[in-house]
Amino acid sequence: MRSWIFVSALFACSLVHGQTSYLDSLKYSLQKPVSSDTMRVFQYNEIAWTYLDYSLDSTYFYLQKGLNLAQKKKYPNGIMDAKNTLGIYYRYLSEYSKAIDTYNELIALRIQNNQEDKLTGAYANLGSVYYEKGSYAQALKHYQKAIDIAKKFHQDDKVLVLYSNLGAAYKSVGLYDQAISTFNEGLKLNKRIKNKEQEAQLYMNLSTVYHDRNMIDESVKYSEIARKLSREVNAVRNRQTILYNLSLDYRSKKQFAKAKACLDEMYSVAKEMDEEDIWLEYFLARANYLYDLKRFSEAMKLTVTAEKYANREADLLSYGEVQLTKASIYAELKKFKEGIEAADLALDAFQDTEDANAQIRTLKVLAGLYKASGAHEKALKVFEEAQALKEKTDLESVTNQIATLNSLNELDRKEQDLALSKQTNQRISAENERKNNLILGLFLIGGLIVISLGISFKSNQQKKKANALLNQQNEEIENQKSLIVEKQTEILDSIHYAKRIQESLLVQKKLLEEALPDSYIFFRPKDIVSGDFYWATKRNNKFYLAICDSTGHGVPGAFMSALNITFLSEAINQLGIEEPGQIFDHVRSRLVESISHDGAKDGMDGILFCFDENNRNLTYAAAYNNPVIVRNGELIKFPADKMPVGKSDSMNDFQTYSMETEAGDTLFAYTDGYADQFGGEKGKKLKLANLNAYLVEISAKRISDQSNMLKNHFAAWKGNLDQVDDVCVFGVKLI
Repeated sequence: MRSWIFVSALFACSLVHGQTSYLDSLKYSLQKPVSSDTMRVFQYNEIAWTYLDYSLDSTYFYLQKGLNLAQKKKYPNGIMDAKNTLGIYYRYLSEYSKAIDTYNELIALRIQNNQEDKLTGAYANLGSVYYEKGSYAQALKHYQKAIDIAKKFHQDDKVLVLYSNLGAAYKSVGLYDQAISTFNEGLKLNKRIKNKEQEAQLYMNLSTVYHDRNMIDESVKYSEIARKLSREVNAVRNRQTILYNLSLDYRSKKQFAKAKACLDEMYSVAKEMDEEDIWLEYFLARANYLYDLKRFSEAMKLTVTAEKYANREADLLSYGEVQLTKASIYAELKKFKEGIEAADLALDAFQDTEDANAQIRTLKVLAGLYKASGAHEKALKVFEEAQALKEKTDLESVTNQIATLNSLNELDRKEQDLALSKQTNQRISAENERKNNLILGLFLIGGLIVISLGISFKSNQQKKKANALLNQQNEEIENQKSLIVEKQTEILDSIHYAKRIQESLLVQKKLLEEALPDSYIFFRPKDIVSGDFYWATKRNNKFYLAICDSTGHGVPGAFMSALNITFLSEAINQLGIEEPGQIFDHVRSRLVESISHDGAKDGMDGILFCFDENNRNLTYAAAYNNPVIVRNGELIKFPADKMPVGKSDSMNDFQTYSMETEAGDTLFAYTDGYADQFGGEKGKKLKLANLNAYLVEISAKRISDQSNMLKNHFAAWKGNLDQVDDVCVFGVKLI
């Protein structure tokens, strides 16, 4: 029942000392004379830094002493060390604006004092402030700056930590592909560095991304690697987190023996650490394990034990999880009154933490309790509240992703404008210097110039008038040109940004290669973005692949693609619908409900395959588009429903078709863009029959060659004519 634990290694640019004896010795040293004021500044700053783990008031007291003395003596290093600690101090107090101002001052001082190699820590800590503040675009930007500087100065250990931070920021905003790519970059770097502790951290964070994407097998795979590494380096706290996460995954896979082994190891870790929060997680995890085994009385006893460690004031999330577990167990024991009371306590705790997902889980349990107790009106009201909150949360998640990408795009543009402005100012300064030199030369030969100007005064006046008019006309032309270029750039930037969003929604290449290794997709949008899309997901050992053509192309088509992908994912990953026909029914229902007003018939044509890994069955649903198989040189065309996924004259249920396959078959699916392309000697459409004939021709070739053959064939057919529609062709060799 409890949610997955994600760990991010936020950057710290110094080591935390933490020993009480060291702190006492530093304070004692203040009573002795020192050889210089700079040494006294060092002592004040070191004491302030060490107190960060004990007393923020003491940190600020010694920090002000050190900073004032450093400023009085004009000691740059002392000022910068104090600013670094001051930024952390403000961050710990959640005074983010002050922390940001402090780190920006520190960055300016580092640059002023030629300490570019120390900018890594400043930018990284600034990124961490933005991360905790929830300004993920700024966090991403500053983490990337820190990485660039660390790479420049070969600070590989810092780069490794920063990859964890950057990936965590991507994950927090839901940009999972970017998070996976970043964590893998860290693992690639670690092959050279060989830092097992950071490697365990990266694998642990990587597993959480796959868990959130409901790819449990991959999540378990990377958690087990992290578990092994954390044992080798004795990273006890990380190992406890990994074991907790693994126990959740094994429970979801119904592998209870492996889940129990994780819990037994968690017990050993809890005994070793003997900390209240660790015991709380252990007892709560084992209680949920017993709940899954339907040993409800035993589960309740362990939940009560966990409750003794749950401090509502100190950790609302843990307290809420304990109450939610109690509510779920009470529901099974048919103690509905006690269950409702516990669920209300959990909901209050989660509302205080503003954890929307935890609130949704609690509301669903509460609705079940009301329903079981006979309070059906309350059950319906609470269930509708849960659904409304879920829809709001999903919308906010997508909006946040788009806003973050948009902010990154805007930050890139501002940096480019700033660089351009700087270059312009440099050119103006150089031009002014040249003019000053020219004026000095003119003074030296002034007499001759005066005589010459007197003779040609009238002629020059006429030329000036002509030049002024010409300059005015040129200026107007340039202004109009700049305006046009600016508008074109803005439009193209927006479309390219839309392309980035669309690419993040398409199926990840690795996922497709793992599920269907002998496959390819030839994808060519008519414009920068596409109405055609290919998308896949995996759930319960079933791999779903959609090859679809949304209404329209370009930007409108891309928006429809994003909407269609969202509803496909909702049907499979959130509602657990397994039959392809029923999935299309759900998507059509959501489209009609959301956008099909005033007679609009937006939607999509396409095919949704379901590859069942357990019994090796292949089923599909098809809207207009027919899948085909080439077997022994013959093309077999399979049926499709003659209606779109969207509002139409025919609103029958979509069929789920079975497809009998044989080893060696080549399966194809495509949208209409390839066959509708004009070209050839007479500039006519290629047509579907000719496309199928060409697929038969290339089916005997290696699958790795077929994509290039389709690409070359399409280019040769199209020639110099414009592409008329988006193109998407999928092929796979079945085994």
